Amino acid sequence: MASKRKHSKVWNFFDSVDEKSAKCKYCKTVLSVAGGSQGNLSRHLKNKHPAALEETKRQTNESRQEANTPQIIGPQQQVITSFIQRPPAAGKAEKIDRQLVRMIAKGHHALRIVEEPDFKQLIDDVSNCPGYKMLTRKTLSNVLLPKLRDEIVGSVKEKMELASAVCLTTDCWTSLANESYIAVTAHFIESEATVMSSHMIACEAFVEQHSGQNLCAFLQKIAERWSIENKISAVVSDNAANIVNAIKTGNWPHIPCFAHSLNLIVQKGLREISVVQNKVKFIVEFFNRSTFGLKKVKSTQTQLNLPDLKLIQDVSTRWNSTFKMLERLVVLKDALILTLSTLRSELNLSQNEWAIVEELLPILKPFMEVTEEISAEKNVTLSKVIVLAILLQNCLNNKTPKDKCVAALVAVLKAEMNRRFCKLESNELYAESNILDPRFKGRWFKSKEEYEKAVCNLKRKVTPIRLNSENYEFESPAFKTNSANQSSVWCDFDSEFKNTTKAANTTGSAEKEMEKYLEEEFIPRTADPLVWWEQRKKLYPHLYSYSLKRLCLMATSVPCEHLFSSAGEIIRKRRMLLKPNKVENLMFLHSNM
Repeated sequence: MASKRKHSKVWNFFDSVDEKSAKCKYCKTVLSVAGGSQGNLSRHLKNKHPAALEETKRQTNESRQEANTPQIIGPQQQVITSFIQRPPAAGKAEKIDRQLVRMIAKGHHALRIVEEPDFKQLIDDVSNCPGYKMLTRKTLSNVLLPKLRDEIVGSVKEKMELASAVCLTTDCWTSLANESYIAVTAHFIESEATVMSSHMIACEAFVEQHSGQNLCAFLQKIAERWSIENKISAVVSDNAANIVNAIKTGNWPHIPCFAHSLNLIVQKGLREISVVQNKVKFIVEFFNRSTFGLKKVKSTQTQLNLPDLKLIQDVSTRWNSTFKMLERLVVLKDALILTLSTLRSELNLSQNEWAIVEELLPILKPFMEVTEEISAEKNVTLSKVIVLAILLQNCLNNKTPKDKCVAALVAVLKAEMNRRFCKLESNELYAESNILDPRFKGRWFKSKEEYEKAVCNLKRKVTPIRLNSENYEFESPAFKTNSANQSSVWCDFDSEFKNTTKAANTTGSAEKEMEKYLEEEFIPRTADPLVWWEQRKKLYPHLYSYSLKRLCLMATSVPCEHLFSSAGEIIRKRRMLLKPNKVENLMFLHSNM
């Protein structure tokens, strides 16, 4: 009976668990097939995976067509030319080129489409499949997109089932069509290879009021859908009151986005030089509006052998755009002074205002470097926050501004840094992630008491074991470092690293994993801590298991903000009529394929 029923195409989408049940390959749901009935399977496909059901019907129809097609029996000799890939005829190639240009022009596609690897692969695949028939829009939208989504959902679910802990990042966004979306990205460490993995698990239209209760209900729904209710180690978001309340209502640990906090700190400090900042914005706006002015300044740049660069306008919600605006202004300073003196002399900055801008840049540069570094999605980031906060404060303490406005700005930055980050060491998420990162291990804690408290808590949480070093041979590996990451903010830390590196004591007499771990040498700051843990997971099995719950924690919600940059491309003006469920499917595939 079992062998007969599996001839049905429906079994392409299920795995047999036993004689009475089957598991869906997409969502892993186990269904009853008692008595040989396949009705449950078909109904499940129809209700949960309609795209798969359409695929089943298509395969059945193709099988029937093949059965009705007369077959030519007998050996067929292939000539040698059939193995040679001939170049297309000149006229045919020209026709294809013209059609490509037509497609780009008529469809408003970017010229860079011809450089995209997936487009090149598509052309290559089509050229090797002469009988290929183009999909209809309906088939693409209603069958293929959902089918691919279901396949990837199943794959991501399998990976998340094996994860011991998951960190969520979330953010909201409003499209050009004035539709509100909320995105959730899951971050976890794959224990098999000890690598960070990040997947978008939701990007949905959110029509309800953005209250804390509604946002909490949404996050709970997503957690249940992905079966991670008991795995969420923390949720990262910006500092908006509604999302903070939502996370608190859901009883999840909250991590304020470090990049967003830095943005708020610097934005508050920039108020002290708002007059100069506004004058710079007027200069940029003038050249953006005036074709003649732009042509004139470019000509002056050429005469002065300055780089062919454009001015940058800042964005009110992103302080780093203000830094880039001021930085570019200084690069083009001579060309701007000469051009404005003949066109709009009233816009030119005074000598004192130029001095303010030039004095401000080295003060803000470390904040810029930290924002960019901490926003890296694939890196272990939360463990850096304690150290980075101290290093930024050190950078500020080393500055003695001459201008009163700049001095006032530095004072605001110091006060805000202290207010927002004074309790990091007493927060177990920050403290434990830092201590479990072999690059830091609690170095640079200001409070010895908080460090000892965090270590004590870790010892209590991690089951100590007695290791038999004779049965475990270990060779300390050489770590690859990223020489490109030579940020000025890390100078003090890197200098101390050279003085504090000590020999590894992997065969010492320490009886507890925690003590033995702390005796190990520090690894370089630019080395990958996950590689270190992968190499030592057998040496510190309990500590390794707990580190997976702490090193997966993200310091920022920037991964979700990157999603919405992609969403903006998907929901451009000519595609504003896309329904929200289509947007979600496209976003999911874009992020996870």
